Amino acid sequence: MHLELQMVALHVPAVSMAAIHNGRIDWSEAKGVSSRGGSPVTTRTLFGAASISKPVTALGVLKLAVEHKIDLDTDVNQYLKRWKIPDSPFTVQKKVTVRELLNHTSGIGTHNGEIYDPNKPVPTLLELLDGKSPAKTPAVRVEAIPGTKFAYSNGGYAILYLLIEDVTGKSFSQYMQHAVLDPIGMKDSTFQAPLPQALAARAATAYWGDGVSAVPPAKFVEPNLAAGGLWTTPTDLAKFLIEAQREYTGTSHRVLHQSTMRHVVEHGTFRWGLGFEVGGEPDDLYLKHEGSAIFQNQMFVYLHGDGLVVMTNGGGGGTLVEQLLRSAGTVYGLPDFKPIERTSISVPSSTLAKYVGTYGFVKVAMNGDSLTAEIPAGSKPQNLYAESGTHFFVLDGPQELSFNVDEQKSVNDIDFITPINRIHLKRTDEPQKSRAN
Repeated sequence: MHLELQMVALHVPAVSMAAIHNGRIDWSEAKGVSSRGGSPVTTRTLFGAASISKPVTALGVLKLAVEHKIDLDTDVNQYLKRWKIPDSPFTVQKKVTVRELLNHTSGIGTHNGEIYDPNKPVPTLLELLDGKSPAKTPAVRVEAIPGTKFAYSNGGYAILYLLIEDVTGKSFSQYMQHAVLDPIGMKDSTFQAPLPQALAARAATAYWGDGVSAVPPAKFVEPNLAAGGLWTTPTDLAKFLIEAQREYTGTSHRVLHQSTMRHVVEHGTFRWGLGFEVGGEPDDLYLKHEGSAIFQNQMFVYLHGDGLVVMTNGGGGGTLVEQLLRSAGTVYGLPDFKPIERTSISVPSSTLAKYVGTYGFVKVAMNGDSLTAEIPAGSKPQNLYAESGTHFFVLDGPQELSFNVDEQKSVNDIDFITPINRIHLKRTDEPQKSRAN
């Protein structure tokens, strides 16, 4: 494929990239324009990071633990001053901990990030937490027993935002600049909202999927800074990933020490570490995170190898990002990102209908005569392709689903398979009788 032609086809005005090889930035490049009819982008053009903000935030939280200002396994309410997680039937048995907020197992439901125009009312952090106007999202509340299930949670990171401010007495953006961004040398990154005029002047405009509807930087505010408020460049994120590599191997400690970074990787659940998604083989792990809030981005790095950061300013950028990751996987020989040839078969829709349901953090649904899966539930549905009557895969990741059919031809559980583990997930909804008939 030709990059510029794909950008046109997918309505992506700009893409910026940085590759990591042998622990250094191998190259960086930017293509396209910051806005339709605007100036060309450079490698210093800022993009909205969206959820890639979360692992950066995680390092700031973990630094507080290193400094013994918080404990990861203590009730987070002990550290919160201006607001507390309300008691509920789910918190009677167990309280929410900082660790559970970091790895999305706090029991707090998934809440989408919302973009606000700073020329209109923007909710404060406390209004976000309680779902009060002008917040567009519901209140942040515990909806499952903490520690028992995975639910990707922007709301959980709003609590970490509050935690940082209440513990340090500083604004979130000030603390993150001092504790994480400056030590790593991320000179083109900020959590300030709205963007200062000088930075907004060299930031990309975000375009929806049609490539026409747009949100300029001056009107683009994600008030949940911890979950999605970072503005940055692929070069700065590559520096961030290289620092994570070096801290993991013990050759740097600009933010965390080796023992803490290994804790980040090894003490997660449901394929998530503390702030990062973790994948790969046990002896060749990678850290990964994607971001999607009009801007479509993704980054990954092997802890002992190469990586790539791609940021786009178009709603069709997700497809382009995946294509670029596969291209990098081929060029650099990256085992988990190279294209894999598979053969799919046709399965009767009557059989597929039996599989529809929710299995732990995976939701399966019908779309016409085929299946889709939300991994995790609440995320964008992905098409499922059948290798057999019970085994399915997705195109844009290593995840596989194997449906377990009993003697009565009922489906009550699945095996969720990734390169590093196999998780048995029981059905958490009530199968409809019509599905089995």
